Amino acid sequence: MRIDSVLPDRASPGQSVIIQGEDLETTARVSFGDQEVPFVIDGEALVVEVPDGSGTVEVTVEGADGTSDTSNVTIEES
Repeated sequence: MRIDSVLPDRASPGQSVIIQGEDLETTARVSFGDQEVPFVIDGEALVVEVPDGSGTVEVTVEGADGTSDTSNVTIEES
């Protein structure tokens, strides 16, 4: 599994971001820092809801093909 991008890379809680990468169709879990977040598989991308919080967090995707490297997202206070 690989994360190529998280767009936008700055978002507010409740906003959706799109994770693009490789082998994401086998995703079982998406984490923002230590928080597991809901997601929808949309073709070769994931649509993810940004959790409550603020600051820069690491995004990780886990699935049948293992765990991705991390990608950073900044959660902005709304």
